Amino acid sequence: MTTSTVHIVPPNHRKWETVLLVTALITLVLSTGSYVETYGLEERPQEILDWQISAFSGLQGVDQAIYNELIVAADEVNWLVYYNGYWPEDVDFQDGLLSPFYRDLSWEHNGSVKWVLKNVVQEGEAQGMTLYHGGGGTIETQGAYLLVIDHKHAGNAQITASNIWWHPDRNAPVPETSKVPSLILHGWKQVVPYQGRDELERLNAG
Repeated sequence: MTTSTVHIVPPNHRKWETVLLVTALITLVLSTGSYVETYGLEERPQEILDWQISAFSGLQGVDQAIYNELIVAADEVNWLVYYNGYWPEDVDFQDGLLSPFYRDLSWEHNGSVKWVLKNVVQEGEAQGMTLYHGGGGTIETQGAYLLVIDHKHAGNAQITASNIWWHPDRNAPVPETSKVPSLILHGWKQVVPYQGRDELERLNAG
């Protein structure tokens, strides 16, 4: 019976292989850093004007919860208009279970806010604003809310954009007009959405 012996032959250029590997890693790191510096997008800090309020640092508790629900509701309202051909009212929201309008346990915990649809205010040919006003909340620290949907028609297409406004007085009345200067004059503040920087700050704080 013959036995075989296994011999491990070390590479002749082991030192050179290590040097080449380190060089390749350094080159990769430097090229990646150069690419990020050249083409990367730097997120600038939010600039909050006097007539605005940050959704991240300005709104608290119930106000922030309702704001988050209104962000989702804005898209849903646009789809309801697209399919039904009219602006949804309270009965439509109850049938569709759409927060923050739907009167369920969450609605009660968030102050039982009463929502009113203000008729479309025409501000020019084939364009206008639609307002959903929320007020009369039962929580003393909460404010009033506006979902403002700007809709324009370009040919056969409808272009929509929405903004959310907040008022420190929970009993602030429905605005007489949807024009921005009028809203500002009556104490309404436009809510500035989150940025990625805000989310990182929130996660790091937690």
